[in-house]
Amino acid sequence: MSEKSILEINNFSLGIEIDGRVFPVLKNVNFSFFKGKIHAIVGESGCGKTMSVMSVLRLLPKNSKIMGGKIIFENNNILNYNENQMRSIRGKKIALIPQDPMTSLNPLYTVENQLLEVVMSHTNADKDEALKIAIETLESVEFKDAANRIKAYPHELSGGMKQRVIIAMALATNADILIADEPTTALDVTIQAQILNLLEKIKKQGKTIILITHDLGVVAQYSDDISIMYLGSIVERASTYELFKNPHHPYTRALIEALPVKKGKKLKNIKGQPSQITETIYGCPFNPRCERADDFCRSAMPEIKNISNSSVACHHPF
Repeated sequence: MSEKSILEINNFSLGIEIDGRVFPVLKNVNFSFFKGKIHAIVGESGCGKTMSVMSVLRLLPKNSKIMGGKIIFENNNILNYNENQMRSIRGKKIALIPQDPMTSLNPLYTVENQLLEVVMSHTNADKDEALKIAIETLESVEFKDAANRIKAYPHELSGGMKQRVIIAMALATNADILIADEPTTALDVTIQAQILNLLEKIKKQGKTIILITHDLGVVAQYSDDISIMYLGSIVERASTYELFKNPHHPYTRALIEALPVKKGKKLKNIKGQPSQITETIYGCPFNPRCERADDFCRSAMPEIKNISNSSVACHHPF
């Protein structure tokens, strides 16, 4: 019997309206997220990673248009939820770890003020209970001397400590799913590893983590499954082991070949740049940059199909 997912995104499409025209940003994307797993969504800037998960929280630009599909959580299509229903999910059941800890905390309020606001707005705890929860949650993310340093203002903390506060805010309401949007981007390499180790520890406590990143190297040893996105479409998805062992899509293979894994090895660049959403591309979205593209690739959009233990959208996979 296959494991049941905790969150599903089914055939979801989203557009952005610009000057009266709607341009596709997400094109029939499908995701399945499972309890106690880290699922990484990887791709270059602008490929639709963040828009995919922000659609779950319905934190979208005003000019966005949902074109179709479903988002299933707790057996309900939450695209049908009104704003009050969404407030009962955001933070309480699905929490966001935003991209930049430097700007995500309010510089005018202490860590205590900000954590208490989160806990008290999503639980029935009074102030004393909320403070206890806040300190215990900070301790769980290895925030040193939490009982005293909770009084600190954000500018008094290092980047790594700020990121721990952000993660604590997401954990404080005991949310089932954590969305981590580029959580290590603004941190140095040593702190990156600490934060990723922390996310792995949280995963082992039964949490579902959706990890958004542009860097395959970041997720190589931490994620369980990976979806590779390109220009609003999923081009390959597989377990992390399978994806690195035998990448089938040319874009996935190019990303892996660009990783600095061996000293002295010449890195391989991906030629060209991703197209803009306002450009029309016929056929496979990766065809302008793909060394394997032919006339069929330039005319027909590939359907995602199973190859070995992966799902791949390519006319000429490896």
